[in-house]
Amino acid sequence: MAIKKHKISLANLRKKIKLFEEQDIVVLYSAIFVTGGKKDKFVDKASVSKLALITKNLKCENPDKIKVELYDSKDLVNTIWFTEFKFNEPEIVSEIPKQSGFQGLGELEIGRIVDERFKERQRLEEYEQLKERVMELAEENEEFQDTIDELQTENERLEKIIESKTQVRYYAGMLGDILESFGIAKSKVKSPLASLMGVTEEEEKEEEIQYTRSKSEPTKETTEQQDEIPTFTFNEDGRNEIITLMSEYLKHVNDQILGEVFSIFSDIEKTPTLAKELIQYLHSK
Repeated sequence: MAIKKHKISLANLRKKIKLFEEQDIVVLYSAIFVTGGKKDKFVDKASVSKLALITKNLKCENPDKIKVELYDSKDLVNTIWFTEFKFNEPEIVSEIPKQSGFQGLGELEIGRIVDERFKERQRLEEYEQLKERVMELAEENEEFQDTIDELQTENERLEKIIESKTQVRYYAGMLGDILESFGIAKSKVKSPLASLMGVTEEEEKEEEIQYTRSKSEPTKETTEQQDEIPTFTFNEDGRNEIITLMSEYLKHVNDQILGEVFSIFSDIEKTPTLAKELIQYLHSK
């Protein structure tokens, strides 16, 4: 008789893993196949996104049981939970009617018994076919669930990257506007800001084209105005925004630049007119 392949459902195991993940525990698992007295570790501390490895190995193995152990990725020595899938089931033995005292059966009785046995066998075959199909669908569901978990993880990673990049673009753009208001042309800081915002070379060229189109041709009057020292007037919200952006910028510079900027601020505090002289010098450069 052909050996019937074992099949299992990992739905309850997945629920347990989900509970650990809700506690911010990164779960790894091991799967040990036990046949007789022999133990084979088919999966050793793998990501739970690869649970389908159990069912894939089960297709070519017929163990007596499978032991699944869960580990915290920060502690690979002590298990945090384990479970077993046992396959030892009693064999179904057909009942053989006793021969002693057999008085014989009529033709109708024999036909009824044969018909009942035939229907019973047919029901058992249909049941086994349905059971086989259910297990196949369960396996497919496990594989789909692994794919969904991987896609969900990748989606969360991309969302974090996009959110971080958007924030960097916003603050870097504001920093460019502030530097321009101090008389520093955006063209001089375009490349560092583009790198800070994560803009590629092609995106930078496209933005440069759009920026150029949005500007009108410079006139003599506007050229003369560029040589003048700009006058700044801000409302309360504008002042707070500028102070916040300058503070954020200084948090990320190295010690050398931080010391130099502090020295400039100290000199301006002692002699406020130095600010205009610095702007004039920057214009001349």
